[in-house]
Amino acid sequence: GREVALVRTAGNVRVAVFSLLGRVFMPPVDCPFEAADRVLGGLPEDVKVIVLDFHAEATSDKQLMGRHLDGRVSAVLGTHTHVPTADERILPGGTAYQTDLGMTGPIWSVIGFAPRTVLPRFINALPTRFEVGEGAVVFNASQIDIDPATGRALAIERIQRLIEV
Repeated sequence: GREVALVRTAGNVRVAVFSLLGRVFMPPVDCPFEAADRVLGGLPEDVKVIVLDFHAEATSDKQLMGRHLDGRVSAVLGTHTHVPTADERILPGGTAYQTDLGMTGPIWSVIGFAPRTVLPRFINALPTRFEVGEGAVVFNASQIDIDPATGRALAIERIQRLIEV
């Protein structure tokens, strides 16, 4: 798909959103640090609010990306593990950071799947068909306040809600 999505908010603020893949414990991909620099170098100068979804397994990958982009993007938000981390913060350069946002899916599941369909794969080491879990859903997210003039994050708040379905 596209390398970056440029959108406008209801208040007419231009926002860039892009996603990168980590390398540690993941299928081989191009260097995400070089890719981030390339994306940022290609953005129009008037785009100040920039959000990165960094889909990576290792916390070290995510933490290093946060430091690499601190002060150059509004937020670095990790995804992949489906478990929210309690490390939301504003980095020294003004970038909102969280190692993993978590997931939106059945709370009594294994990353969204019914445990009874996942367990055999771990016991027998053979492929099994996973089924989506059922019941109450957990909604994980973060709310970030960003200064549209500078692109700097002002606040980040982790959100977790349980929704009965």
